[in-house]
Amino acid sequence: MKNNSLIQVLSIIILFCAPFIYAAFIWDELPDRVPTHFGISGKPDAYGSKTQALIPIVILMVVGLGVYFLITNIEKVDPKRAKQASKDTFGKMAMLTLMLMSSISLYIVHSTLNSGTGNFLFVLMGLFFAAMGNLMHSVQPNYFVGLRLPWTLANDENWRKTHQLAGKLWFGGGLLIAVTSLFLSAQFSMIFMLGAITLMCLIPTVFSYRMFKKSAS
Repeated sequence: MKNNSLIQVLSIIILFCAPFIYAAFIWDELPDRVPTHFGISGKPDAYGSKTQALIPIVILMVVGLGVYFLITNIEKVDPKRAKQASKDTFGKMAMLTLMLMSSISLYIVHSTLNSGTGNFLFVLMGLFFAAMGNLMHSVQPNYFVGLRLPWTLANDENWRKTHQLAGKLWFGGGLLIAVTSLFLSAQFSMIFMLGAITLMCLIPTVFSYRMFKKSAS
């Protein structure tokens, strides 16, 4: 148990520090004026100092760390007192979130040196949704993680079946986003990803509502 806790702490430290270590490593190679924002095409459309380029990285990593500690401590703040059975699942989701933020931050640093983002972020988001979908069916009712709809929160069976469906959709949809992003342009990858995410959320929502109406009739 102690070894697992030590590995977990080391993983958090490595993920949090990696973007800043990478930035320090290439700092002298960066020009004084670097890209600070990229448009939908993946091309830079705003520039600033090297220090300014660190601001979004700091924000992403602080948010990622905050979300990590929130998810791993849900049972302490959730009025529903999320069941112990979800603890391992929450831990995996929290680590995936921190990994996503760290990966995005690393790529932002990389892009300031190479002046472009390409489709990597769309592939990364697709894999993130697929990984989350693979865990979705194990999430117990709570007010912080999952599809927190009026009908799922009011009925455990509605929650279970809705999240089983959502898990399959997120896993398949995430993989589809990742694969298609390897072949589409950045603009079409963005459009496809937004459309897929909309369906991945809308279909379980409609399913949950219909299940509620059926049980109420």
